[in-house]
Amino acid sequence: MQSIPRRSAALCAGALAVATLVTGCVVAPADSYAYGNTGAVVVSPQEPPALQYEPAPVAVAPISTQIWIGGFWDWYGGRYVWRQGHWASPPHRGDHWVPREWVRSPHGWQARGGHWERR
Repeated sequence: MQSIPRRSAALCAGALAVATLVTGCVVAPADSYAYGNTGAVVVSPQEPPALQYEPAPVAVAPISTQIWIGGFWDWYGGRYVWRQGHWASPPHRGDHWVPREWVRSPHGWQARGGHWERR
């Protein structure tokens, strides 16, 4: 009778060790290559509002290679919506961030940028 509880305890301990190892390894998706620019052409009939003042956080970046990407106006649901800035890692060493800008076109205001660019 005593061997069954010991065996159960050993199995539980082994399962716990495996679970700890597996959950300790987090695989997170890479930051998207484009932030606010998914490849779709975004055109607004209205001029975008002025950029909001959004200072970079005074805290150090969560990861030393990350940079602060400021917020931007997005066109969503027939109106402009402010998307807050965030920390992001360049997909490749040496890449730099090209911020989104709105440019007047013959069809309205077109969003450009919001992507990483190789140097």
